[in-house]
Amino acid sequence: MSNHLHLLIETQEHSPSQIIHYTHSLYARYFNNKYKCIGHLFQDRFDDKIIRDIKQLVDTSRYIHLNPVKAGLVKMPEKYPWSSYKSFVTSTHDPLIENKVILESFGRGSKSSYRHYVELNMNKGTLYFKS
Repeated sequence: MSNHLHLLIETQEHSPSQIIHYTHSLYARYFNNKYKCIGHLFQDRFDDKIIRDIKQLVDTSRYIHLNPVKAGLVKMPEKYPWSSYKSFVTSTHDPLIENKVILESFGRGSKSSYRHYVELNMNKGTLYFKS
């Protein structure tokens, strides 16, 4: 994914538009200063979707974690260096990642159950993605 990223965020006080606008502005200023550029850095507007229930939350998380595999960047999702997947399926802790709600939906053995859910059918060449 050389031209986009996926974020799954929960907001309380600020809309996703405000958060992305602020983040884009900060990064564009940094990039333009570092590389002596002027003007817009990002081509397209971001796309956002409201997560309505736990199933949609879990499915979206799986989609994001498998996106680098689908793009052919890695064979296994935990190999993608900019993914949160390791914090979902191993003891790796990242203070920026909140995986509790998603993992708790899998009950006991949640990390291994989540891994199974994400990687199900991956070896058969069939990946499930939103269209």
